[in-house]
Amino acid sequence: MIFSVVSTLIALVASATAVPVLQGRQTGASCAGFSEASTDTTVYNFTLAAYNLTLPNANATGAPLVLGYGPPGDSAAASEWAISTYASWGVNDWPYFTLQSGALYPQPGPNENGLGAYDFQVQPGSEVAFFVTVQESSPSPAEIYCAVDNSTEYSVLAVNNDADNFSLCVATADWTDSPQYNIVYQPEANATQYTYNTCYPVRVQLIPL
Repeated sequence: MIFSVVSTLIALVASATAVPVLQGRQTGASCAGFSEASTDTTVYNFTLAAYNLTLPNANATGAPLVLGYGPPGDSAAASEWAISTYASWGVNDWPYFTLQSGALYPQPGPNENGLGAYDFQVQPGSEVAFFVTVQESSPSPAEIYCAVDNSTEYSVLAVNNDADNFSLCVATADWTDSPQYNIVYQPEANATQYTYNTCYPVRVQLIPL
């Protein structure tokens, strides 16, 4: 009888020790290669800010970023919006963001009620943008973003497993009277959406609400 009980206990211990220990947060492919504390799904809402990597910043967060009009399109059903500095766009109709399974979701304010903004693939040389259309119950956005923990005060945004190649550039579209600065991924000299020689590198930071 005692032998049977001991054998059962040994079997249970062996079974328990065979179960792998899960460390850090569970993330998808959009966070591959980053630290364990990085995540493709945040548990908090946040705004975005651009931290200048070449000149002094006014504060630790950087320049606030909002959704502004992007390149003119030809779709009657959806428009393209880019991530702009608040200082250059002037209004904030999408007051915060969420990150779910690698998809970045701008959240509409009262002026955009009933609309949804959905990300899509970002190619090198392109503005970071969203299609804005009637809100969908089951959207299929690109799952390409990660909130990266890189030991700075704030998590930073990555796209295509890259957190180091964002810039702010002056857009060529004339939606505003003064220059509109938009976030661009890996700026290229032959781009038509923005003026290349106005670009400067930034780190895109997530500011929790």
